[in-house]
Amino acid sequence: MREIIPTERIRKAAVTRELPPEPRPEILDLTFEAHDGPVVLRDFLRERERDALVVLHNGNLAAEWLADGMRDDEPHLIFSVTKSITGLLANALASAGLLDLDKTVADYVPEAAAGGFGNATLHQMLDMEASYAFVEDYSPGPDVAAYRHAAGWYPVPAGAPALEEFLLTREAEGEHGQKFRYLSPTTDMVGVVCARVSGMTWAQAVSTYLFQAVGTEEHAEVTIDREGTPRAAGGLCILPRDLARIGQLVADGGRGAVSAEYLDDIMHGGDPEHWAIGDFAEFFPGGAYRSFWYKPRVDPDVVLGVGIHGQHLYVDVARNVVVVILSSWAEPDNEVRHNDNYIAARTIARSYDTWTG
Repeated sequence: MREIIPTERIRKAAVTRELPPEPRPEILDLTFEAHDGPVVLRDFLRERERDALVVLHNGNLAAEWLADGMRDDEPHLIFSVTKSITGLLANALASAGLLDLDKTVADYVPEAAAGGFGNATLHQMLDMEASYAFVEDYSPGPDVAAYRHAAGWYPVPAGAPALEEFLLTREAEGEHGQKFRYLSPTTDMVGVVCARVSGMTWAQAVSTYLFQAVGTEEHAEVTIDREGTPRAAGGLCILPRDLARIGQLVADGGRGAVSAEYLDDIMHGGDPEHWAIGDFAEFFPGGAYRSFWYKPRVDPDVVLGVGIHGQHLYVDVARNVVVVILSSWAEPDNEVRHNDNYIAARTIARSYDTWTG
């Protein structure tokens, strides 16, 4: 991405967390039920626009697969899995006493008071329960096109606002805290709040409050607009192994970066009733959402990050399994293909129930 549009570097950890090998080559031979029938994982990855697979078990590297042309030191754009990292960052800042999730956006960004975000609490923001005028249509519709112009993902027309101005001028629409509304600018505004309270850029805060504890091995990048505001909702480019390390931070209970209290809230908070009447209720029936993490509520203590074009971070805390699947789908969003990633990851995690290695 940094060869196409501006990015800001997220500096890697001073000390890399090693991933001791625990090879399970048979993982690639697992069969699972995809939307169009049974498929072997190896074939699923090779034939269906997937780029990378990383599997960790107890923090050990069980499997790593890369598509032809994908280098092992190459960052990959993770689109909306970035939201889950922003959610972790907000909880890390709350753990450090810098952010009160019960306060409103306007408490931290006073100029937001008159807009659609102003009186939303940080909890409502993190749970995608903020309500304002915006239509998330990847066709793209006019709102998404204007949003991408503001973020610098599309060429910027004369007079178009930069990202922060775009966020501040969203108009109120309905009452916050009533149901799940998947609106990406919500996360970008949380990114602005995180930068304000940390006294750093979002990228510097991610490095300081997350990457040092995660033990990342390579620098990452986040796309920024012409004023330096990041796409905290979808602009993170990261090494697949380092994304798995972030998942391992969750599996390990926050490792001091996110307190046990806040990590427990991510795992067990969220309102299933608000999810049931929200935008993605059919994606995970009976599910929930907390701090920008999906919760299918099928297997206990499983959370996901999901991004368009086929990005997936799966964390099964009970089994201590982390699965990363990164992709380059030609189409941005396809519910059955997202579900295939989920079933593939769940099959991998469940395979440890009978593994005797």
